[in-house]
Amino acid sequence: MVLNLVRHLPARFEPIVVCIHDAGLIGEEIRRTGVAFRELGLTPGLRRPVDVLRLRDVLHDLQPHIVHTFLLTGSLYGRFAAMMASVPIVIGTEVNIYERKQLAHRLAERWLMRGTDAVVASAESVRDFYVKQVDADPAKVRVIHNAVDWSRLETTMSRDHMRAAFNIPAGAPLAGIIARLTEQKAHRVLFEAMAQRADLAALHLLVVGDGELRGELQRRVAALGLEPRVHFAGARRDLGNVLAAIDLFVMPSLWEGLPLSLVLAMGAGLPAIATRVAGIPEVIEHDVTGLLVPPGDKDQLGAGLARMVGDHALRAQLGEAARAFVRPRFGVDRYITSITDLYSGLLAAKGIARQAGS
Repeated sequence: MVLNLVRHLPARFEPIVVCIHDAGLIGEEIRRTGVAFRELGLTPGLRRPVDVLRLRDVLHDLQPHIVHTFLLTGSLYGRFAAMMASVPIVIGTEVNIYERKQLAHRLAERWLMRGTDAVVASAESVRDFYVKQVDADPAKVRVIHNAVDWSRLETTMSRDHMRAAFNIPAGAPLAGIIARLTEQKAHRVLFEAMAQRADLAALHLLVVGDGELRGELQRRVAALGLEPRVHFAGARRDLGNVLAAIDLFVMPSLWEGLPLSLVLAMGAGLPAIATRVAGIPEVIEHDVTGLLVPPGDKDQLGAGLARMVGDHALRAQLGEAARAFVRPRFGVDRYITSITDLYSGLLAAKGIARQAGS
């Protein structure tokens, strides 16, 4: 989302990206756009309160008109620092339904809403849950669906070359999952679904992403006897190559917002099977634009996979319907228009647009 913003914001806005901790892969890609970029190396929190003050000082020096925060650390400490630095407009972002937020976290967000001008939610379900969870003013929480840059579907290698790189037979059915290796994404449920069904014995799985559970998940794959068929690709940015190589996309998350990897896969014309959580049913209509299964249910997930693997016509039908649904709704242009309308409205409401000459 940040990468899309810095690439496509109108010239009347001057973006500056402040990375609280370290840049990571996407941060480096953002830096290469040439945007003003600050990597602070901070770890703000109760154990390091001085880092919150350092973040405040950075914002005080930059003197932005708007601070728009992303992800957990930014949502909490970025908004707090912006308020301490007297930033005129403070915007948060909520992309998931976080049922497991600790009480202290919920209370902190409830307090932060007093100094927050708007929160951007990634889906209607995310908005509704957030409003209830932190007792937020509904008028301050706006749904703007996450954007997908369809140019990311471009490929730099052939389907066969991509498969050969992971020793996947050219004709084997191949599913893919693009997600952090965390409990939320439920890779274990997917592995168990594959292991328990004889009619999935030929199915291979390409696992794209990295995270704290990598070692544990690899050991689970070995214990289930799936090592020859489950291929860990690590974190990759060439998602066009990944999606061109697979036959179907899987998103078995236990909780979610509206996952961009799912929308990107649907935009590539891939049939998808995903869990009926949060914003996913806002893009997948069961048996129309994909298949939906209950979260944590390896039996129904396995049955859905088997149905897709065994029915080429179904895969083609769902993939085409998925592409037709998401392409006009989740492009970058629509996202940028919605975000800039939000920025401009808040600037005008505070009389800042006239002062800034925009």
